[in-house]
Amino acid sequence: MRILCIGDSNTWGYNPQNGLRHANRWTKVLATLMPENEIIEEGLNGRTILSKDLIIPERCGISALKLLLMSHKPLDYVVVMLGTNELKVGSNRNINYIADGIEEFINIINSKELWQRFGIPKILIISPVLVRDELGKNGNVFDNYDKESVTISKMLAPEFLKICSKHDISFLNAADYAEASLADCIHMDEENHKKLAVAIYKKLIEIDKNK
Repeated sequence: MRILCIGDSNTWGYNPQNGLRHANRWTKVLATLMPENEIIEEGLNGRTILSKDLIIPERCGISALKLLLMSHKPLDYVVVMLGTNELKVGSNRNINYIADGIEEFINIINSKELWQRFGIPKILIISPVLVRDELGKNGNVFDNYDKESVTISKMLAPEFLKICSKHDISFLNAADYAEASLADCIHMDEENHKKLAVAIYKKLIEIDKNK
């Protein structure tokens, strides 16, 4: 199977200790758990669902989505884990706006005209790990996140689940299995990348059995 993994810095593998890239990020661990399959990494630091980054506009996920899908087809699965960068100060942090963005992702992925003679891939939407309650307690707030970021972070999973249920799309809440590091309260360490990879692996196996 060909599995495309679209995400932000927690898919790219941002290390909160030094800003470098984890070798054992969840996509790499998933590849070791599913060696007979092709895991395609599309993690980008700062990638959003809908929000526009005025400095690096290429970070807008919805703008790049069709290009990613067309360049990697055929695909069996598309895994999407986004939403954390919508929580930054200055972004449109309305939870309905964010959920509508995930619904638009689903609609685009399910567009028959994108796939032509290839089948439409199955979709797994993942709500990201929570922004930790400890954010800012050490006086160092990462990249324009604040207490409202923490609050809205907790709203993502139930809203994403509603959208996925509406479209009969598979859903996984990353916060049920992994958490952000205390180093910056946003990004996972390698141990939590491993925990998330195992959860995603089990979910993909479950989906494949039920298809």
